[in-house]
Amino acid sequence: MDYFLYYGCSLEGGGVHYMISTEAVAKALGINFHEIEDWNCCGASIAYIGGNEMQSIVLNARNLALAEAQGGYDIVAPCSSCYIMLNKVNRELQAHPKLMAQVNEILAEGGLKYSGQIRVRHILDLLYHDVGVEKIKAAVKKPLTGVKVAAYYGCQTTRPFGEYDSCENPHTQDDILAALGAEVVEFGHRVKCCGSGIFLTEIDKCAYLVKDIIESAAAGGAQIISTACPMCQMNLEIYQQRVNAITGANLNMPVVFVTQLMALAFGGDKDGAAALNRLVVPSGPALQAVGA
Repeated sequence: MDYFLYYGCSLEGGGVHYMISTEAVAKALGINFHEIEDWNCCGASIAYIGGNEMQSIVLNARNLALAEAQGGYDIVAPCSSCYIMLNKVNRELQAHPKLMAQVNEILAEGGLKYSGQIRVRHILDLLYHDVGVEKIKAAVKKPLTGVKVAAYYGCQTTRPFGEYDSCENPHTQDDILAALGAEVVEFGHRVKCCGSGIFLTEIDKCAYLVKDIIESAAAGGAQIISTACPMCQMNLEIYQQRVNAITGANLNMPVVFVTQLMALAFGGDKDGAAALNRLVVPSGPALQAVGA
């Protein structure tokens, strides 16, 4: 199984533990990831600040054109914001021939052309639909028995298109975690927004979003939260002490990427393939049952 892995800004920065564990999971499951040569940022954080939507479209169309020229594999975006941006532009180009022609006129200045043949996928889509739960279950060497985990999707992992999972009642991450042997708890805030990119500028307001999400997971019995979004992981984990100071809460919940739990269950070292040592809130107490 060959795919392009779109690293984006997060996987080589604050979400490096996502990249390390994703690559370990790919190796265990026989997935071959390729890097798009000369890829560029999708612009998710500043997409429309300048008010020029065409710039945002061309920025993403360039990545699509590069992928098409370099083998035509599906693009897998572990970052939910990258997935949204690339997928949105891809859908618009495929649906509007006049826009495609206009964008190709611009891309031609860089020697590129896009014909609309690329598919953009979220990593949960790949893991659930292409790999499958049974193959994931067969790869488990150290089941996560006794680990109570809340699967947090946030607001962008399946929305707005709902192409591979339900927008309002998603299950792909839950099913993957269950295949690892974990106990997936009921979690009422699983698709609630964490504040996304406005967290830093509006932390006094967003702190309550984080508080409600983590307390909802804890109320369901969760010892740890799993996510597949770098922004969600960052907002929910590294700001917990600031959230406590603002809201009066007492949060101390580890938040990991689903691929970190997969790498661990597949027999990977907790500080190597699973990269659990890169967390701010230690995962040890939550994963004590499996010796991590």
